[in-house]
Amino acid sequence: MLDQSSDALQRWKGFDQAIDRWLDERHELIVLLSNFAASRDLSHRTPQLTDRLQAFISLLIDYISAGHFEFYQQLIEEGREYQDTGAVATGVRLLKIIDASTQQALEFESRYDQSAPLTDLAADLSELAETLASRFTAEDQMISILHDAHLARKTG
Repeated sequence: MLDQSSDALQRWKGFDQAIDRWLDERHELIVLLSNFAASRDLSHRTPQLTDRLQAFISLLIDYISAGHFEFYQQLIEEGREYQDTGAVATGVRLLKIIDASTQQALEFESRYDQSAPLTDLAADLSELAETLASRFTAEDQMISILHDAHLARKTG
């Protein structure tokens, strides 16, 4: 997943500053998730673990919110502006995949508030990581199909 994030950063770096910032957040999110995977004991709440978990959840929600409120609809609208009906249809299909992962992330946030037991944290993080990997693939496809495909027409 970290390699996928680095590939996306390299591929789209510089095309659009907002996308750059968003992909930087994604990369940071993956690093935090990887750090949890490397941790030995995630079942006992410590102040340090609580802080790390809250920082991760905060970044996760910020990242997801940015996608929904800043990017996805803009990307689909861009496809409509270029009358690219195939790309718009694909974007809408990809958005359904993304929406499912949003719901799982919100459930994760609700479950792991300040006082929730951490007995299933490692398993839940693993499941969330798999869901996020699918989400990131769908997001990359949306950017490629609905944004990158029109760059030549924008600059030409």
